[in-house]
Amino acid sequence: MERTVRERYEPLLQSYRLQAEHIEEHGSVVKVHTSQGAYALKKLEPARLERSNFMQHLQLLAEKGFTNFAPIYHNGVGEYILSDSEYRYYLMPWLEAHAQGEENDEYHKMFQTLASMHQKTLREEKLTEDVLDNHYDTLSGLWERERNALEEFVVNCESRWYMSPFELQYCTYFHQAIRAHEFASKKLEEWHEAMKEQETTRIALIHGNLSMNHFLFDHERNGYFISLERSQFSTPVQDLVQFYSRSFQTYPIARNDRYEWFQVYQKNFPFTSEEKKLMLAYLAYPRLFTKQVATYAAQPSRNDRNERESVTQLQQVHWLINNTEFFVSQIQAAEQQAQQSQQ
Repeated sequence: MERTVRERYEPLLQSYRLQAEHIEEHGSVVKVHTSQGAYALKKLEPARLERSNFMQHLQLLAEKGFTNFAPIYHNGVGEYILSDSEYRYYLMPWLEAHAQGEENDEYHKMFQTLASMHQKTLREEKLTEDVLDNHYDTLSGLWERERNALEEFVVNCESRWYMSPFELQYCTYFHQAIRAHEFASKKLEEWHEAMKEQETTRIALIHGNLSMNHFLFDHERNGYFISLERSQFSTPVQDLVQFYSRSFQTYPIARNDRYEWFQVYQKNFPFTSEEKKLMLAYLAYPRLFTKQVATYAAQPSRNDRNERESVTQLQQVHWLINNTEFFVSQIQAAEQQAQQSQQ
């Protein structure tokens, strides 16, 4: 096996003038041990870099004075991205997945670093009424259609003499899902009305795939972002919504750490009131719950195994609603307290 791995990667490593002592495959990352130290060779499907401004974004970050990203090395002829018949590759230093310290401190450092990246690349973009209205109309229209589908499905379930386990569980969760839908729609409408008074909107370079797996550490406990292939200029809200939407896909949690991370970010890069409304709308909307119900309703036939899997998946997306609701309530409570203190 080792020989096969060597045969595959040694031609690439030779172009970097590296002599590998040992090579380990860790999914999409290849750890290369050399006499000069350890390196990480990142392996990507070609489609991951199509229409990507990956290298330009790294150059921009450096120009803006943001250095908390893993540098990409060029080979002997100045190439940063290499190819073989199957994949694209780039080389960077090997960093550790976790620093020597408390896990919560690592998340604090990641959110502080994310805020710095957003702050250093922040710019304003002209906002036209047509673009604003088109985004609002498209999204609110989609959400309304999905709400109608939820209501239609619950009527169908309640009209049956005997409901399936999924249908019974869905009816139990229905009202909470509708409350989440109503809250998200209200925040989206508030955002739309507030943005009508604005001529510009803030955008920044976002990571595009924010995760603790993509924030690594050196031996001095400095943190660095990796896997910036999906980086793009967009609202900074997007990084947080994507992160929390994944983070809350777990068993029910009622801890303060997630809110603490948000506070760290806001301390270093405060959202505008409009951005906060948009974040709450995107985050609270029960997208995965709606998707799971639509998937079940579209099944032409079901067996016991499919039914059990569907019930389990519905419970998991319901947990996501619960976890999100707790986080949103913390944000709203803090805002209400801040408003009262100003009065």
